[in-house]
Amino acid sequence: MSLSNPRQVNPATKFIEWSGSKGKFYYYDKTTQDNVYFDDKIYIVPLDELSIIKGFHKQSTSGIYSNEVKNITKEKMIVKSFKGGPITSGLYSEIKGNLEGGKFGKSIYAAMISSDGKELSLVNFQLYGSSLGSFIDSKINVDSGNVVVLSPSTEELKNGATVYFAPKIVKKEVRPDIIDRCKDMDKELQAYLAGYINTSIEEKDQITEAQTENIPNNDDGDDLPF
Repeated sequence: MSLSNPRQVNPATKFIEWSGSKGKFYYYDKTTQDNVYFDDKIYIVPLDELSIIKGFHKQSTSGIYSNEVKNITKEKMIVKSFKGGPITSGLYSEIKGNLEGGKFGKSIYAAMISSDGKELSLVNFQLYGSSLGSFIDSKINVDSGNVVVLSPSTEELKNGATVYFAPKIVKKEVRPDIIDRCKDMDKELQAYLAGYINTSIEEKDQITEAQTENIPNNDDGDDLPF
């Protein structure tokens, strides 16, 4: 960091997660200091994806998070909990057995489309557990330019005695009228990611720390065994 090269700021306007206990997507509003839940479908065009660690830390009853990586075999990850501090660090293959409730996940950057199709906003989805499973099952290719519909769920699923919900994620057609605007948004994203990926692991950790005020804390009792 310097005067001409300040700390990077993530361009995503919202960091969105899935609540397996409520069956809805949500984000943390730092103005109201509360979680905001989506009651309706969300329409997006995925732009890029990275790997993360997410989950719930029982000892501190708070969420787990990490920096983002493009390549889990080459880039180190620093894993922390919101209230409990550092958990572990290293390549994913080295730390995957010592995550204290953390799970492998995907950080999906996307253009979110307004209900009238006129406005786009750059958002980030932090998918793990049942939401990551739904994303994988939908066979989304971030290079395809497809519109993707993410829906809240009322279908109860069970893991032993635990009842939870998984989102419905459906891939729709490519919309050329929207894609051109998404490409412009992706250029902004890629400029950020190019700088982010090339920073040191310590600088990545500082960037992650700075943006955690926008990320859901997962302290609402969403302690699911997956």
